[in-house]
Amino acid sequence: MRLYEPFQFLTAEQCDHIIEYGRSRQIKDASNPARKNRIVWYEDSREWQAWINLMNTIEPVIDWIQTPQISFYLPGEHYDWHTDVWPAFRTHIRHFTLTCELQSATGASFEMENHDIPHLQKGQAVIFRSPERHRATTPTNGERISFTIWAMALNKNKLQFPNQANVDKRTI
Repeated sequence: MRLYEPFQFLTAEQCDHIIEYGRSRQIKDASNPARKNRIVWYEDSREWQAWINLMNTIEPVIDWIQTPQISFYLPGEHYDWHTDVWPAFRTHIRHFTLTCELQSATGASFEMENHDIPHLQKGQAVIFRSPERHRATTPTNGERISFTIWAMALNKNKLQFPNQANVDKRTI
């Protein structure tokens, strides 16, 4: 497995299970200036260690994964160009992002700014470095459903606060 190369990540049955999981939960509006769509957090952690191990086959720096997200896109819904980075003061950063196509829809696609990604089929995923710009385009018909995993690694460049012991905790 290599970065930016689509691969079969989930079976059709696993995709259907995750979609059913998402539809059985309260779907939340995730709209903000960069995006208009709906999400559900996938809190079934039985596979998380396997997913961490998978990410570590690319680069063995992953400590944990953030709770995966199921994203729903109807016509008119999208996620504009963005990155998946966290603020520099965090102890861990999003190192890799995995996005998987659970259900395709006409016109909808996952795109990266600096890499050509072919249209993902059901169960196919691509892994990329989280600071890279990417987007999800709007369907013209149907509903696109995707699954995203963020692999977390220690932030070696974490900012250190001077005289941290002397900081008044009530003002933070």
